[in-house]
Amino acid sequence: MTTLGSIVNLVKSAEPVLTLVAVLAAVASGISAWRSYSLARELRLELKSDETLVAGVLAHPGLSHPDHENCVLQTTVFNKSKRKCVVSSVQVVGAQGSEILVDWAASISSLGEPLDRSQLVGVVDGATLYVRRRDGLAFTTASVRITHSFSTIPLSLEYEMAPGWQQYFAKTN
Repeated sequence: MTTLGSIVNLVKSAEPVLTLVAVLAAVASGISAWRSYSLARELRLELKSDETLVAGVLAHPGLSHPDHENCVLQTTVFNKSKRKCVVSSVQVVGAQGSEILVDWAASISSLGEPLDRSQLVGVVDGATLYVRRRDGLAFTTASVRITHSFSTIPLSLEYEMAPGWQQYFAKTN
């Protein structure tokens, strides 16, 4: 029994040391968790830094009939990231600042009608977006805003019809 009593006395005398070791272990664990969080945050920010969606110029797609062509715009979007980007909406504002109702998709028919209108287009490397006015009138001046998964700020593109044969055929009323 004396050995058991000496062990109990030894533990009681070492209690402040054990408390100190436990506190130091908790502090080290907290520092390790904070460092792990900060490294993970740095990695996430570094991966997101290359998330860029770039768009080409807005133009008409070159359909066989001018009445169908002038109410359709196309642009190519390029994804510079290794991650897939998703285009979730396309809004068009006219010259007077009023919203123009449009349909959009990644492909169109020979008459310019958007196909597979899922309202989501995934962009891995690049994709062509087609935007068609619902009223069938020609685009003369337009501001196109593309909302995508890489940013809360939409990608903005401007279009103005160049003078020439397109204006001659453009149905504007």
